[in-house]
Amino acid sequence: MGAFTTLIGFGAGYALGANRKAEPVQKMQYQIREAVSQRLPTARKGVTDVRQVRDVMTTTPESVGPDATLSEAAKRMADGDFGGVLVTEPGSGSLLGIVTDRDIAIRAVAAELDPRTTTVRTILSGDLETLSPDDTLEVATARMRAANVRRLPVVENGRPIGIVSLGDLSLTTDAGGTLADISVAAPDR
Repeated sequence: MGAFTTLIGFGAGYALGANRKAEPVQKMQYQIREAVSQRLPTARKGVTDVRQVRDVMTTTPESVGPDATLSEAAKRMADGDFGGVLVTEPGSGSLLGIVTDRDIAIRAVAAELDPRTTTVRTILSGDLETLSPDDTLEVATARMRAANVRRLPVVENGRPIGIVSLGDLSLTTDAGGTLADISVAAPDR
């Protein structure tokens, strides 16, 4: 489905003379994804998806140290076009937490903290649910649903080696129910 919608999105972008991030193209891609997903068979009852997290995770996730400013973290997110950065301990690389674009907006900007001087340590989400690269996609989906989060770090030997987003899972599994559950859940922090 991913290649099909990309092809359709590219065709729509070409026909509209717009790039893939243009609002009309984004809207068209969304409508196509919805139409296709409604016509695809859902997961078969009793069948377990045994594919591993390592097959869909984003490798070498972006990270910052705990003393990076929110402006630095936000710039990394904007430059890389992603919604979160892992916070790791300098030197050891051990995972301390995650900071998302939503964290910056809600915990910092709305609280009138200065993003140029406030560090990510101040607003990071610690106590994270994580995955092993050997976990199945079914486990990843279940953990996202249970924790009401859209991203989970993938950790091996105490260090982050990847990150899996709900978007990654939605391209490879029937994650529509998980997305719906997370979308209607009350904020966890």
